Amino acid sequence: MSKKIPLLLLLLLLFFISHLTAQIDRDAVLGLPTATTAEMLSIVSSYTGSVLYNTTDDLIYRYTGTEWRATEVAISSAEQLRFVRGNVNANGTIAQGAGFTVTKLTSSRYQIDFTTSFGGLPSVTFTTGDLAALNSYEDNFANIIFLSNSRVVIVTADNTGENAREDSWFSFIAVGPE
Repeated sequence: MSKKIPLLLLLLLLFFISHLTAQIDRDAVLGLPTATTAEMLSIVSSYTGSVLYNTTDDLIYRYTGTEWRATEVAISSAEQLRFVRGNVNANGTIAQGAGFTVTKLTSSRYQIDFTTSFGGLPSVTFTTGDLAALNSYEDNFANIIFLSNSRVVIVTADNTGENAREDSWFSFIAVGPE
């Protein structure tokens, strides 16, 4: 009989531990009230500090006492991004890509205008060189001299000791908020 008591205690202990480490029950999680933007704005009297989840824009809103303000925490972890990519010939004509225009401003200076402006400042990267020499070492580079939501201006140069400006073929990728 003394062997059965420790076994019973062990089973009770294992049962207790398994309940402590079990996943949280979905009914035990606090859920926020939900509303569309129209429904949220139609609330006439709410307590300061009230919180709700706006299903229209996937954000949590807090009532300040006078207005609903979106928190900085988005429910979705993915940014809504837009990509523009292109290949541009040394003379400033578009070789491939869409969603942009190119103007050759002066020797080695190019302006790219995005057909649709980004919602914020995009990240833009360039690769320069001689299109005919893509399989060989090419040391050209591009410097961004202006960047906005709708435009980027670059200068291309050759890095073979002289660092002289030089017309150059280039490709680019611009990524930014929609």
